[in-house]
Amino acid sequence: MNAAPRRSPDPWWRYAQDCATALNQGIEPPVIPTHGPLLKANEVTRLSAPAYYSRLASGDGNYDRANAPFFVNPILMGGAMATQGAINRRRRRHADRDAHPTWRNHREVAVLTTNLRLMCSRPDGGYVSFWYQDLTEFYPDPDTRTLTMAFDEDHTAPLRLNGPAVPGISLWAAHALYGPAWREHPKLAALIPTDQTHSQSHPDRTQGPADTDLTDEQRRWWAQHQHRAHNVRSTDGPDLNL
Repeated sequence: MNAAPRRSPDPWWRYAQDCATALNQGIEPPVIPTHGPLLKANEVTRLSAPAYYSRLASGDGNYDRANAPFFVNPILMGGAMATQGAINRRRRRHADRDAHPTWRNHREVAVLTTNLRLMCSRPDGGYVSFWYQDLTEFYPDPDTRTLTMAFDEDHTAPLRLNGPAVPGISLWAAHALYGPAWREHPKLAALIPTDQTHSQSHPDRTQGPADTDLTDEQRRWWAQHQHRAHNVRSTDGPDLNL
């Protein structure tokens, strides 16, 4: 009997789990250098990663009515009016469907996750900011690699991010929103692996993250986390002083 194929490792899931474990141990979050966008005086970047972006919005229900040309011949005029009616009915059905809220504006974006906001790249350059202070709803779902957020401003449509790096984005956003209480969120608490699952998925915690597409800064923070975690295990006192 052939053994089941071994699943390839998910570097972004591993990154999110290691970051969650480090935060749970009281280790200070990373600060990623940001070049280009200007941050606020008290703002720092936690993660730079790609994601798939969409917004929940609806159309206005309007459509352009087709007008039949005028013919002297009644047979031609009747045919033109029938065609006009069919076109307008089709456009009306499309406008009615378009009036229902759906996820739109799908595109791949670069996401900067800071301690104050998410910054998503624009197609024409620059970034659009989604400030945590404006949030009314926050729905991270690491298992499906999805984060959905709603805002208190009527003109700001809800935002959805999908993709392998979204568990990490969700973790840092939740840490900024909730502080240490992020671990009480049932979806995010799943990122903290049990000793058994963590030892199975990470048999050697001292080795580097193989086959990842993390940035050099994220690799350095990961290595620092391993060194700090080793020092924590080697000391008797609970004070990490990190």
